[in-house]
Amino acid sequence: MSDNPLMKFMINLFAPAQAKKALIVPTLPAECMYQIFQNLVDQGEALHPFLLINRYWCRNVIPFLWARPFDENLTPENMSKILLVYLSSLNDTEKIVLQNFLVQNSYDTESLKELFQKGKPLFNYPIMLQELSIKNLELFVRSWIFRYNMEFGCQINQMDNQLNFMITILWKLFLRNSVNLRYFRVDKYPDNDDIPELSSSLEIPQNIGFMGLSNISKFEIDFSSQPMSKNTINLLKSIPKLCKRIQILGIKLPRFENISEAVEAIVSIIIVQDRLKEFSLEGVENEKDSRGIIEALQSQVRSLTSVEIDRVEISTLSLYALAKCTNLENLKISNCGGLTIQDMTNTVTTTPSTIDVLWNKIKFENLKKLHLEKLSKNAIIYSLIVRALGKSSLRELTMDVITQDTINSMIDNCPDITHLTLLNYQPSLHDHLLSSLFQTLQNVTHLTIQIPISISVSESSIISGKSLPSSLTYLKLQCGYQKIQLNGLLSDCCNAKLKILIVDVVKFLYMDLKGITSFIKGRAGSSVKYLGIGGDVNCNGKVVKELEELKEKCGVCVIPWYEIEKW
Repeated sequence: MSDNPLMKFMINLFAPAQAKKALIVPTLPAECMYQIFQNLVDQGEALHPFLLINRYWCRNVIPFLWARPFDENLTPENMSKILLVYLSSLNDTEKIVLQNFLVQNSYDTESLKELFQKGKPLFNYPIMLQELSIKNLELFVRSWIFRYNMEFGCQINQMDNQLNFMITILWKLFLRNSVNLRYFRVDKYPDNDDIPELSSSLEIPQNIGFMGLSNISKFEIDFSSQPMSKNTINLLKSIPKLCKRIQILGIKLPRFENISEAVEAIVSIIIVQDRLKEFSLEGVENEKDSRGIIEALQSQVRSLTSVEIDRVEISTLSLYALAKCTNLENLKISNCGGLTIQDMTNTVTTTPSTIDVLWNKIKFENLKKLHLEKLSKNAIIYSLIVRALGKSSLRELTMDVITQDTINSMIDNCPDITHLTLLNYQPSLHDHLLSSLFQTLQNVTHLTIQIPISISVSESSIISGKSLPSSLTYLKLQCGYQKIQLNGLLSDCCNAKLKILIVDVVKFLYMDLKGITSFIKGRAGSSVKYLGIGGDVNCNGKVVKELEELKEKCGVCVIPWYEIEKW
C-alpha cells in the first residue's frame, strides 16, 4: 500500500467495513474529484485503481490518465495499446484509408480486425490530450511499426513511409479533436531525417477551425542537436496563424546553421501572441538574427516576466532592447558572446568611467532573479549588468565572475538579495572578497558555493564560517572540498542558524560525515533539520549508522541524493 496519506485515506474511505456488506460510494461533485485526483497526480500516485470503483469515478479518472499518454518510459506493448486506442477514434473514412494502407504494406489486418469493426470507443480520448511531443509520438509509432514488421516477417525497407503516414493520420486526429492541448513540442526522433509533412494537415475548413492548436499555452522548438528541415520550418510558419495564446515559448536552434527562415517564423510567433510571459532562446550564432528575435519581445513588454538566453550571440543593442520589457522579473544570460564595451564607442579603454552612453540607458529595475554565467572574459561586463539593476528589488543572483568590481556592484545594487550562488569560486583568490561582501549583505538566507573540481584547496585558504551572515539558513557546497576544509568551515560557523546543509562533493568519505555530524550535534549546528550528501558516497555500515543517529537523536531529515538538485 502507498505511504501517501491522501492515497491511504482514499483507499480506507472506499474499502468495505465487512466483506459481506455492499460498498456504498458517495458521489462527490466533479470539482472535488478533480482536486483530489490532481493532488494524487502531483504526488506521483497511480490513479488506475480508481477506475474500477464505479462508472462515475471512471469518467473522472480517465481524463487524467489520457492527458499525457506519450510517456517514453512505457514498454513497447503499452505504446502499441495506446496507439490502437487512438486509431479506434478515427472516423470511418480514415479507417478505410488506414486499412488499405496496412494491406498495401503487408500488415496482418486479421489481428487488427476489431480495430476496423468496432464503433467509436467509450470515450473521446483525443479530446483529453494536453501534452504532445512530435518526437515522442514518433517514438510510439516507430515502436508499433517495428513490432508488427518483425512479428509478421514483413519487409522494413518502407518503414519511413509507414512512419510518416501513421504520424500524419494521428496528427490530423489530434488537430481536429484535441481542444484541451496545452503543451506542444516540435522536435524529432534522431533517426529520421525530417518530421512528417504536417503543415498540409492544417488546411482545415473554416467551420471546423484549428481546434487542436488554438488553445496551447506552452510551445517549444528543440532542434539544438540537428539541423532544421523544410517540413519543420513550414510548420513554424503556420504556427502564427493558429496559436495566439502562447504564454511560455522555448526555442532551441541548431548552431552554425543558416536559419533565417526559422528566425522570421519565430519573430512572427512572438509578435502575434496575446500575452507571452516566459521566453527562452538557445543556439543563435548570428547577432543580427538574435537581435531580431529579442527586439520582437518588445511587443510583449506588458506581459513578459522571464527571459533565458543561452549560447546566443548578443550585443549591447540586444540588451538595451531587452531592458524595454519593464515587467521582466527573471533574466538568465549564459554562454553568450558579443557583449563588449567597445562595440558602441571609439575609445579603447575598458574602465567603467568611459562606458558608452547606451550602457547608461540599460535599466532592469524590476528584476527579482538574475543569472550571469560565461558571458565575457572582461569582468567589467558583469559589473555593468549588475549596475543596470539600480536599487532594484533583486532577490536571487547567480554569477561566475568574482572580482572587487563585481563585489562592489553587488553591494551597491543588490542590498536586499536573499539567494546568492557563486560559481567558479576559488578560495585563494576570492575568500577576502566574500568576507567583505557579507559584511554589507545581511539578508542572505541561501548561499551556494561552487568550487571547480580542478581547484586544490589548502586548509588556510578556505573561507571562514565566521564570515557567513547571521541570516543564513541554507548552505550548499559543491565540489572541491576535502575533510579538513569542511571541518574548518563548519567549526567556525557560529553566527548562522543553518536549517539546510547540502554537501555535494567529488568524493565523500566517512570522516567527512563525522565532521558534519559533530557540527550538527554541537550548539552551532543544532538548528540543522535537513542534510543532503551528493557526489560519490560510499554508503557502508558506518555511514548508514551515522545517518540513522542523526535522524533519531537530532531529528534531521536526510535528503536522498537524487533529490539534491531540487533543493
